[in-house]
Amino acid sequence: MNKNKQKRIPEPLAAKRRARKRLVQALYQWQFNESPAQDIINQFLTEQDMGKVDQTFFQQTLRSIIDNMDEIKEEITPLMERSTYAVGEIEKAIMMIGVYEFKNHMETPYKVILNEAIELAKQYGGDGSHTFINGTLHKASKKMRPLEH
Repeated sequence: MNKNKQKRIPEPLAAKRRARKRLVQALYQWQFNESPAQDIINQFLTEQDMGKVDQTFFQQTLRSIIDNMDEIKEEITPLMERSTYAVGEIEKAIMMIGVYEFKNHMETPYKVILNEAIELAKQYGGDGSHTFINGTLHKASKKMRPLEH
């Protein structure tokens, strides 16, 4: 199969994928300075090319993750097979997005959310982080979406 002929995904899904990439960046930034969500959103809207990004998904997800950080951490921390100190900030951001989507976007199949997280980890995370994220989020999906398994 020719690697240059990648299957194109419909634009709404591509826009959501681009939003997830921006969310990883925004959450990474937030973990270091804990700026208000609206400040980060404003920064991204003025400094990033957000034209083809699902901005509604980006903004709602960022606000909700920041507002519900403690609950998200309570969901994911017991499922990790390592200390949270041993997990990179990028990996934490990716898992936060996954847990948020499992809980709040039932219209998106868990396998899609899991695959998106793995792809983000391959692109932005450390070597082998996609395996760790896959295992952790798979456990979360079984707990949060048992009927889909």
